[in-house]
Amino acid sequence: MKQNIKRFNEINEFFETTGFEKRTDIADFFVFRFDELPKDNALKMPPYQKDFYQVSLILNSGNAVANINEQSNKALENTLYFLSPDHIFSWQRNMHTTGFVVYFKTEFLNFFSGNFKNEFSFFNLSQQNFLKLDVEQTVELASDFEKLYKEYYTPNAYRVQILQSFLLSLLFKSKSLREVIGSININPSKKQELVFQFQNMVTNCYIKHKQVGEYAKELNVSANTLNQTAKEVLGKTAKELISEKIIQEAKKLLKYATDDISEIAYYIGFEEPTHFIRFFKKQTSTTPKEYRNSQM
Repeated sequence: MKQNIKRFNEINEFFETTGFEKRTDIADFFVFRFDELPKDNALKMPPYQKDFYQVSLILNSGNAVANINEQSNKALENTLYFLSPDHIFSWQRNMHTTGFVVYFKTEFLNFFSGNFKNEFSFFNLSQQNFLKLDVEQTVELASDFEKLYKEYYTPNAYRVQILQSFLLSLLFKSKSLREVIGSININPSKKQELVFQFQNMVTNCYIKHKQVGEYAKELNVSANTLNQTAKEVLGKTAKELISEKIIQEAKKLLKYATDDISEIAYYIGFEEPTHFIRFFKKQTSTTPKEYRNSQM
C-alpha cells in the first residue's frame, strides 16, 4: 500500500524531525518529560507511525489532543496511553502539557521470557489504548515514571539493566491498573478466554477470513456458540466484531493510503471492489469514496 504517512525507524530520527534537541545514547530506549519539549516547536504532528513502543502519562493537558487510529481523546488529564508500531498516531500538544513519555523497542526487554503481545495486550490494535486514572492512581504511577526518568540520567555500570527492570515493572503496574479499572478478571473464565483468542485471530486473519464459521472451526466451537459467547462477554456478536475490524482497517487505509478504492478492496481481501463498497456502505451508511472525501 502507498501510504502518505511518515514512518520513523529510530528514536533519534523521530527527535530530529520534531525539533527535540535531546538524543538517547541507548538506541532502544528513552524517557523524557513533556515539559522538556521545545515550547515553540512541533505543537502539532500529522499522522505517523514508528518502529518502537510508547507509554505516556499525561498529568496536565490543557487543550492537547491525541489521536490513535480511530480513537480521539481531548480529555487527556490524568491519562495513560499505549502505542505500538502498528498504530497511526497524531497529536496536538499544549506548551504547558506535563507528564512523561517512554519509548522502547521490544529488543530492550530481550530478557523477558513471556509473550510480550499477549502479556501486555493494552498495546494491541483491538484494545482501548487510553486509560483514564483517578488522582491516587496518577500519583502512584507518576512516581514510577519519575524513578525511571531519574535512573536514565544516573551514571551507573548497571544502568541499562536497572532501566530494563524498571520498565518491565512499569508495564506490569500498568497492566494491574488496567485490570482494576476495567474490572477485568485476572483469571478469565473459559468464555472470556475464548473471546480473547477469537479477537487475536481476527486481528491477524481478518483479510483471509471474514466468516464466523472459519474462526469457529479453528477454535473448535460452533459458529452459533462463538456468536453467543462474544455477545455475552462483549455485547457484540462475533460477526459484528469481524465487521468492526474490517471497517477499522478500511477507514485507516481510505484516510491515509493513496491507493484507489479498488486496490484497497483487494488488499483487505474482497474478491470484487463492488463487494467492498456494498459492505462498507452497509456498515457505515456511507460509501468508501464519500468517507475518503470527508477526511480530506
